[in-house]
Amino acid sequence: MMTPIKVFFLEPTDRERRWLRRFSFSDKRQCPKQSYGCHAMFEIGEADILYTADGYIDATGRLMPPKADPRWPKACAACGRAFDDGDEWQLFSRQIYVRASDGFRCTLEDAPPGACWNAWWIADRRSEEQIGCAWMVGPDGRSLVVKCPDGHQWMVDARASNCTKPDDDKHHCWVRHGRPEDGTLHVDKAGNTCAAGAGSIQTGKWHGFLRNGYLVE
Repeated sequence: MMTPIKVFFLEPTDRERRWLRRFSFSDKRQCPKQSYGCHAMFEIGEADILYTADGYIDATGRLMPPKADPRWPKACAACGRAFDDGDEWQLFSRQIYVRASDGFRCTLEDAPPGACWNAWWIADRRSEEQIGCAWMVGPDGRSLVVKCPDGHQWMVDARASNCTKPDDDKHHCWVRHGRPEDGTLHVDKAGNTCAAGAGSIQTGKWHGFLRNGYLVE
C-alpha cells in the first residue's frame, strides 16, 4: 500500500530556467535509440521571463548565444551522433514555480508527486460561462493539475476518458472541493457529475484518489 502523498500548491514566478538545445526533427533524421529525433540540452542558468503586452510569456525576445558558444551540445545524448550545422539550435526554457510555505522551487516537469498548479493558460482564455469539463475549468475559474505518483499530470477539471455524459459540457467528471493552498483539496462525485468511476484517477501505472489533501490508493 502506498504511503499517502500530501498535495501542495505551486505558484508561478517571473523567473525561468534556460538550456541550450540541439535536436533534429524525426522526419529529417531519426534517432536510432528513441522514437523521435536526436536531442541534447545543456543548462545555462536562470533569467527573468519576458512577457508580451497581453501578459503571456514571450519566447521571441530571448537573445540566443552565438553558435560558436562552446556550451552548445556537440552530440545526441541518446545515440551519440554528432550534430551538424543543419540540425536545430534552440534556446529552451521552462518557467520556475515556487511553494510559498518553504520556498521550494521547480519547473512543472520536475515537480514531485503531489504538486498542484493552475494551468492559467487554459483558464484565462475562458469566459465566466465556460465552466465545466468541456472547457477544463472548475467552479473557481481555475484549471487545476495534480502530479500523480507515476509522474502523470492529472487535469482534474478535464473530461474523463470514460465520461458517461459526453454531450453535457457543464458537469464535472471529477468534482473538487476545498483548496490546494490550505491542504483541503478533495475530489469525489458529490455534485453535478457523470457516472464515470468513483472519483478516482486511473493512469497508465497508478490508480488512486485525491482525498482530504492527500493522494491515496
